[in-house]
Amino acid sequence: MAIPDISLKWSAAFKVAPKGNKILPGDKILLPQSALEQLLAASPVTNTANNRPVNATFDPFNPYSLAAARAEQAEWRDAQQTLPQPLTFRLVNTKNGNVVHAGIMEFSAEEGEVGLSPFLLEALGVTRPAPRTKPKSRSGSDAGSSTPIIDLTDEKPIDLTKEEEEEPRITVHAKQLPKGTYVRLRPLEAGYNPGDWKALLERHLRENYTTLTNGEILTVRGSKSEEFRFLIDKFKPEGDGICVVDTDLEVDIEALNEEQARETLKQIMAKAQRAPGTAEGSSVGGNLDIWKAIEGQVLEGDYIDYELPSWDRSQAIEFTLSNEDGELDLFISPHSARQRAKPRDNEHVWGDFSNDSAKTITLQPSNIELDGAESLLVSVNSRKSAGSLKPLQRFSLRAKSVPRESKAGRPENPVLIDEDTEMHNVDDEQCKNCHQWVPKRTMMLHENFCLRNNILCPHCQNVFQKKSQEWRDHWHCEHDSAYGSTPER
Repeated sequence: MAIPDISLKWSAAFKVAPKGNKILPGDKILLPQSALEQLLAASPVTNTANNRPVNATFDPFNPYSLAAARAEQAEWRDAQQTLPQPLTFRLVNTKNGNVVHAGIMEFSAEEGEVGLSPFLLEALGVTRPAPRTKPKSRSGSDAGSSTPIIDLTDEKPIDLTKEEEEEPRITVHAKQLPKGTYVRLRPLEAGYNPGDWKALLERHLRENYTTLTNGEILTVRGSKSEEFRFLIDKFKPEGDGICVVDTDLEVDIEALNEEQARETLKQIMAKAQRAPGTAEGSSVGGNLDIWKAIEGQVLEGDYIDYELPSWDRSQAIEFTLSNEDGELDLFISPHSARQRAKPRDNEHVWGDFSNDSAKTITLQPSNIELDGAESLLVSVNSRKSAGSLKPLQRFSLRAKSVPRESKAGRPENPVLIDEDTEMHNVDDEQCKNCHQWVPKRTMMLHENFCLRNNILCPHCQNVFQKKSQEWRDHWHCEHDSAYGSTPER
């Protein structure tokens, strides 16, 4: 049985719900449970009892006929509870006349209240009421009084009758909108590159909005937490609003006027000149070669990412970043099954934040963080600073293998650790077994591996692999300070 088209007519007035813990996205609202019951009752099919199906061929003794009749009745009952999908509304602020369209999130608001998203509050010109608070307890003759109570925030009497009169009331109308096929947005500031923003806007609308209202301001957050505002300017089909769910919506971005268009084009051209790989932009990055240094440049606030795909893992590897002004930072992370992110100032394994013109990070082969590393990810960052000397910093980056030191009487190939403790960060912690400095967040993992595989000689404080030949041959003289790791004692 085909379900008839529903033309839903319903409206009700509500107070704006106080600010709660849940922030609604986009154009979403919360309505009370009673609103859902009223909407179901307002469905034209509900009040048409004659629409109930009558099956003239029904045979109560035929199980197939009985099952078909039950399925038909169930389908008819479902039709009584059918509401348009998606369910959309027209909101009107009775105090100032502002109008906006919205979609429903849940029917979970308090009775007599409507929950509004920040976008809807701004569009309707509404200041959300403060959260409900319990009045302070009173003693004596005042305890039973119903006169003005004491507000917890400013300790001033408030007249509840006057407060209720001043609260804006929002009239909510059920209104089905046509499916939109086109929307034009006008940026309120210059510098918007449509090529950068079109995909972001389409995703933002798809994930957060059910409707769009002509003349409203749409705020979108960029990838770097910046906010951009667009004026909703034109629709297809034309009207006051459109539905943007289950439709192919074309988004177009046009400048607000000719002056803005010229300024936008100017900024886009300037940005293109500073693109990676250009004379005024940051270097592109790429692979590091342990046989030669790399010369590059980086803009303020940018990162340049490099990768060292292979190196002699039996030797230490040393990274040196040279820069005249010392305003660059060096970050390194292993690329492994546990670590995939590129090094950044808030996420890296090794880093040098000093103001030295030459920054050096040396990694010994015994470092637990190198276990299972497929390659090493290296990033050069030009930190943002109000007193920066140059917007474009030039640098030299070098990676090279460092032969391990050999001392008289010591093994030629012991598993050494990095003894330069001045390179560790404030968030690092020293391992009690191998005395290596590692980040606190990975200390448990490091100690589990280190205690299982490494051993510290209590006499000379050298670290060895437990299964190594050097440890099996390691000796100390009983009569003097001589020691070694050779079979000949």
